[in-house]
Amino acid sequence: MKQKLVLLGSICLVLVLAAMPFLTACPAPPEEVTPPPPEGEEELPPPPPPAEKSVVTIAWPESPPAGMNPFLARSEGDYMHLGLMYEPLCMPMMDGTVEPWIATDWEYKADEEAWVFHLDERAKWSDGQPLIAEDVKFTFETAYQYDLPLGATTQAFVDSIEVLDDHTVKFNMATPFATFVPRAGATLIMPKHIWSEVGDVTTYANPNPVGSGPFLFEEYKLRRYFRVVKDEDYWRGPAHIDEVVIRIYTEAEAEFAAVAKGDVDINPILSSVSAVPVLLKNPDVRVAVQRWTHNFYLAINHRMYPLNLKEVRQAMDVAIGRKRIADDAFQGYMEYPPTMGYVPPMVTKWLNPEVTWSWVDMTEEDRISKANAMLDELGFKPGKDGIRRTEKGEKLHFRLRTMSTNPSYIRASEMVKQDLAKIGIEVEILTSDPQTLYGGIIYSGKNFEDWELMVHGTIMDPDPEHVARSWAPETPTPWDNATAFGYENEELRSLLQKSTKEMDFEKRHEMIMEAQELIADDLPVIMLGHRMLIMVYRTDKYTNWNLARICYVGMFYSSASIVNLLSLRPK
Repeated sequence: MKQKLVLLGSICLVLVLAAMPFLTACPAPPEEVTPPPPEGEEELPPPPPPAEKSVVTIAWPESPPAGMNPFLARSEGDYMHLGLMYEPLCMPMMDGTVEPWIATDWEYKADEEAWVFHLDERAKWSDGQPLIAEDVKFTFETAYQYDLPLGATTQAFVDSIEVLDDHTVKFNMATPFATFVPRAGATLIMPKHIWSEVGDVTTYANPNPVGSGPFLFEEYKLRRYFRVVKDEDYWRGPAHIDEVVIRIYTEAEAEFAAVAKGDVDINPILSSVSAVPVLLKNPDVRVAVQRWTHNFYLAINHRMYPLNLKEVRQAMDVAIGRKRIADDAFQGYMEYPPTMGYVPPMVTKWLNPEVTWSWVDMTEEDRISKANAMLDELGFKPGKDGIRRTEKGEKLHFRLRTMSTNPSYIRASEMVKQDLAKIGIEVEILTSDPQTLYGGIIYSGKNFEDWELMVHGTIMDPDPEHVARSWAPETPTPWDNATAFGYENEELRSLLQKSTKEMDFEKRHEMIMEAQELIADDLPVIMLGHRMLIMVYRTDKYTNWNLARICYVGMFYSSASIVNLLSLRPK
């Protein structure tokens, strides 16, 4: 049977934890466009289109939490839906490049400390009105006025916004910000002539969306489906497909079955590797293994002795076998060996190639021997039970927490426990649901002493500004890793904070290379690997799937974005 396992480009969803601070500050969404079906009523799929229509159906686990109001967009579900109708200034790609979209080009005026964007003169709204600089200014100023997530990544850096002419907008910066283009560029732009008339934008349900994108709003049934049709007058040229339907599936089994039966054309997120062998047997289904900007690691509570000793972390790093975790816990769907500087291997533009795991060529016997010698040198001698003690006689016993909902995380935790036992470190595995684990324990800002270790994963932006936000936050919150993990390194903090304001690429690049060396040496976390993301799509109805071009819209990387949907052709 022909193998259909395809290694493609990258796909990434916004990290839910990274979005959590915005959720608490964001106003509640307006009343949904349609109420949920009465209790007990069957949730029917959308009516079938005429036979001559081409409809791409996407499986997704939730309706947009913001409803149809882009100003309230704050999650991947929002951008999955709204990104079909509303567009950003430019498209930041997963590989770190930025493609023009509404804006044709942009430049930084160093003498004025300002960014200037030039808009495509063809751009227009679906009601025929031109999309102009006033729309851009209105979008950002409104987001700033209401402290909305839409402007959260740029608000602190922008002093004022000017309209230079209908197709030129200028952002006067309050302070330099090296990643302003991808942050501002990914913001969905709204029509001023519509939204300036609605009053409080946070309470407007937007029942008849007017966007600039390739698809027009048609129908939305809460927790059932969302349907858009192509705009024949779309300013970049009409799509080759007639409709897009996003169907909501709350159970993974039903979602997989829908793909297998042909009810769904693409499932951007396959939640379990166990479905892969079954799907590979279907001649009309392709399984795409995507590289992902994902860091999978053992987090450390640096407040706890002796984990706050670099030598202890280094011994643990030597002892933990990464290949077994990749092959067993993730059944091969993990990049190995890991990079150790917190920049994922696919981000080649910023990756320091010298900071991969140092012990990849050592046998397990030699690694364990080396790790034991490191702990012996610290004076942590094993007791009669084999568990090492500190100089005060305290056991090296650590609670390791992880998600109860992810079997691969639990299996990886078991392997960490097994390997650390070989060097006299006792591990107790505790599992919790994600909300309890992250919101209640690790990132609550309150329960600092309720954990010592955590098996965890972080989805990274391709720009290393994410590294700075993780380990050198300028306004620390409990959701920053350095704050949550109790990690302090003044040299690293100073270097990363300078890097976010350095506008010269070569100087900034040098800073990021050095920062990765510091991270690999000091081990704020112990990198275990880089998960792959699996998605499935059907090939019996459409061609020209272009899944290597993954773009970032708002706060959401997606292979099902307009960049790729516009490339599809019906068979």
